[in-house]
Amino acid sequence: MTLAVATHDPRSVAETYVRQHMRLIMPGNTVGIGLACSDEPANDLPFFCVRRSKRFPVRKLNTLSSFLRTGYSAGLSLGEEHRLAKFLRAHKVTALLAEFGTTGCALRLVAKREGIPIFVNFHGLDATVLGQRRTIRYAYRLLAQDAQRFFCGSRHFADVLVGIGIPHAKIDVVPCGIELDQFTATSTKNENQVIAIGRLTRKKRPDLAIRAFAVARQCKPDLKLDIIGDGPERGTCERTINQLGLKQSVTLVGAQSHAEVKKRLRKANIFVQHSVTAENGDQESQGISLVEAMASGVPVVTTDHNGFSETVSHGKTGLLSPEMDVEAMGQNLQRLASDPALAREMGTNGRRHAETYYDAHRLARRLRDVIFSDVLSGTNEDRRIGLEAGA
Repeated sequence: MTLAVATHDPRSVAETYVRQHMRLIMPGNTVGIGLACSDEPANDLPFFCVRRSKRFPVRKLNTLSSFLRTGYSAGLSLGEEHRLAKFLRAHKVTALLAEFGTTGCALRLVAKREGIPIFVNFHGLDATVLGQRRTIRYAYRLLAQDAQRFFCGSRHFADVLVGIGIPHAKIDVVPCGIELDQFTATSTKNENQVIAIGRLTRKKRPDLAIRAFAVARQCKPDLKLDIIGDGPERGTCERTINQLGLKQSVTLVGAQSHAEVKKRLRKANIFVQHSVTAENGDQESQGISLVEAMASGVPVVTTDHNGFSETVSHGKTGLLSPEMDVEAMGQNLQRLASDPALAREMGTNGRRHAETYYDAHRLARRLRDVIFSDVLSGTNEDRRIGLEAGA
């Protein structure tokens, strides 16, 4: 049995979990597909790039033609479908996992014509933002009819999928995991170090995390905040830092390697992230950075956003506050910064929580079991995999 894992651009920095799936679900029996490869992917597996570019070219005539033929305006051309089908046959692919709903829409017809069951993993914007568009919802309805199963990272996000037309009976909750041996939970922490990690975007609202940090610092003036990541909200962050007089306390570190992120997590005492539903409806799916912090023995201070209450156990592995409530988040930061024993306890609990619920190898086996039990015996709508995070 051979699995094909497909995504838009396999070299995207943000898609570490996609490359993880390529390595872990079916080791030695996996091929990769990229819809628009920005560069030659560095993979030890057979790979097919549909187009060698950063994005699909958008031309009105091609878009209309594709929509009429496939139900999806960014679908593959007939020539691309034929070349991809040849690749799938050559490698005797028996199942296809499409990372992101739009990838599933692009590959729906070729999988159907080749008789290959297609499984679709939704991750966030593909449902919360794109799912609001009428043409995309139409494409998702077609996908819902033809796809074997759908995966997502939380029970809350499963409800989002139902809202865009995905049948609940076809949804399995299987979060993205992390490779735990790459993260170390040490007892040697800098008690004054707070850390934030992630793209500086509207749905993460790093400026509100800075304001919450300022609240906590009123009682703990020695606190330091390092913000790792870059993005369109960097200017907002710089202005907020200047406005609050925090130049000596808050450092915008910029984008860093994963190795550097893990190194800094080992020393940090508190992780903070103020995720919200952005103006365009964009939401987090699961919060993989939260899991990485817990695996590093770092208690998490974040918002009760989307499925975060399934990832973070409030009062046990971290503290949650309402979205946009800077004062409440600041008080949560202050509570942990003022009580090192509590921070250590929550950090220890977080590591255990990550080991129990977010081991990438175990979750990859879950995906393999679902995909290939369906391939071998057909769907069983009574079977549920739902991950009881926080139990």
